[in-house]
Amino acid sequence: MNKFSSINNKAIVLCFAVLHFGVALLSRALDYYDDIPLTILTITMVIVVSMRNNTRVEMMAVLTLVVTLLGFIFGSWLWEPITHVIENDTLAPAISTFLITTILGLATDSITQRVKRMQSSDKRHGITPHNIVIVAISILILRMVYVAMDRAEIFTEGMLLSHMLRVVGNIWALLLLLAGNIILTITISRHSGTDNKTAKFTTLILGISTLAIPTLSASLIYFDAPYFSSPGNSLEEFIRTLSAALLIDLIIITICYMIQAAMESHRALREEREMKHRTEYQYERLKQQINPHFLFNSLGILDYLVQEHETERASAFIRKLAGTYRYMLSNDNKPLVKLSEEIEFTTKYIDLLKERFIEGMVVEWDIDKELLNKMVVPCALQLLVENATKHNIVSGDTPLRINIATEGDLLVVTNNLQLRTHGQPSTHLGLANIRRQYLDITGREISIVKSDKEFIVKLPIV
Repeated sequence: MNKFSSINNKAIVLCFAVLHFGVALLSRALDYYDDIPLTILTITMVIVVSMRNNTRVEMMAVLTLVVTLLGFIFGSWLWEPITHVIENDTLAPAISTFLITTILGLATDSITQRVKRMQSSDKRHGITPHNIVIVAISILILRMVYVAMDRAEIFTEGMLLSHMLRVVGNIWALLLLLAGNIILTITISRHSGTDNKTAKFTTLILGISTLAIPTLSASLIYFDAPYFSSPGNSLEEFIRTLSAALLIDLIIITICYMIQAAMESHRALREEREMKHRTEYQYERLKQQINPHFLFNSLGILDYLVQEHETERASAFIRKLAGTYRYMLSNDNKPLVKLSEEIEFTTKYIDLLKERFIEGMVVEWDIDKELLNKMVVPCALQLLVENATKHNIVSGDTPLRINIATEGDLLVVTNNLQLRTHGQPSTHLGLANIRRQYLDITGREISIVKSDKEFIVKLPIV
């Protein structure tokens, strides 16, 4: 199993292409039909590649169907140009089959690689033996229907392709196919998470619609709608048109499903990224909440106030300390908070720091009151203030000056630079987490400007 897993998918596709070549060559030599054996090989190839890339069963079914039908369509005419080149009626179909299989196999691998993340915990959507058998048998039956039609000479050489072009060339039939399949795709997406009873009813309606849309399209062409001036000549002609419409319908619904899957994949990836970044930010905030240095210094200050019998200051200090932790906990899962709440919280935090840095810290505020009800990322302002005190010298001789102001729709935090010569170096994780939070939630970047004298961070206000 491990050896099989280590084999590259491209090598597996090449092996299947060689098998297709051998079957086609042998069938021509024995003057025997090769369509069913080649169809079985094609279905097996798509299923193997899909399983190796952990593709959802819906995508596997769609790809198997499309690859099988495209192989049938292109295989019916590609061998003729090759025959003119090599002038060998036995070798030309085998070469055509090899080329088509290789191209479709590599395309399958590329597509399934791109949708690897489109997985579901629902077992109904997983690749199980039961699902594989259903997909393989269903597509094989459909392929055999077209084989029977071909052998019954309902389609003569090149007729299927000409009828497909006829369907595409009829604006009313094409619009019906496009609009109908777009509606079907949206319906499938909206009912994908419903209960079993609703899902079964929806599946029945969708199944009927899947057959009804190409039937109506074929009828529009057969009866020359909207003029109804020249109806078709025979039932056989209608069957040809319906078969061509059904093939085009399958191609269109496949494209619609691919687009829907890509949109779901993009949305899932964005949500996963936002969740990851939010978790990292919450973890960073949690570390700030239980920061041993901050807590140790706070308890040391509280102990000093108690020993000096500064009961009022000690009580006020406790209330502010409790308020800061309460704010962190209550806003832990909120993506945004009001600017007024963030300022109130940061003010309490600064008051706590000033108990430690009595004369070494100067904070100036210049906030536009009209922006107080606007939103910012919680604890972002507090983290910037803490970073300033963590990485700069704070003393009475060289006070740390922090200016917090609004400029338009930005909250600007500026501090003078007087970096500590020793201590824990900055990891920049705090700023990186704030940046990711703003990008994920608001789609806007924060701005960081550093000079020899100042460090400035600008946070968007939304």
